[in-house]
Amino acid sequence: MDRPLPDTTHVLVRHAASSDVAPIRDLAVDNAMFAPDDLDSFDELLAGYLDGSLPGHEWIVAQDPAGAVAGAAYYAPEPFADRVWNLYFLAVRPNSHREGIGHALVAHLEQALRSAGDTVARVLIVETSSTAPYQPARRFYEREGFAQEAVIREFYGPDDSKVTFWKRLAG
Repeated sequence: MDRPLPDTTHVLVRHAASSDVAPIRDLAVDNAMFAPDDLDSFDELLAGYLDGSLPGHEWIVAQDPAGAVAGAAYYAPEPFADRVWNLYFLAVRPNSHREGIGHALVAHLEQALRSAGDTVARVLIVETSSTAPYQPARRFYEREGFAQEAVIREFYGPDDSKVTFWKRLAG
């Protein structure tokens, strides 16, 4: 049985700004996606978005009613693929999981891609780990309508496979 979609009226989704860099970095660390010393490439992607040197790459944030960044997402066109986009990063404040923030971010970016038209966006993919701590993420993507498409065994390391989810955006 499908769970009803969460009420996201309390969330404002907007493009990320330079003032959001520290909160976005905190989301990555607080969700154990990166160690603080491993954020160099992450910082480069944020900087490239903010200075315009990565055209087509998008960072969005979900802002709570108090104005704090409660979640963030990063998506970009998949290189060497026909109108395929990759949701490279999605994180929500750990104490705000299951409050609809992740759903609001995914709904926003899907709407943006669909609005761009099928000449721009055809498919959205997302990749995550097969390990137990990422089981909630895998369930989340399934609830969001993604289908598990592939598993690449031991991609991230021994006993840590890459699980790829797929969703059609356009006909």
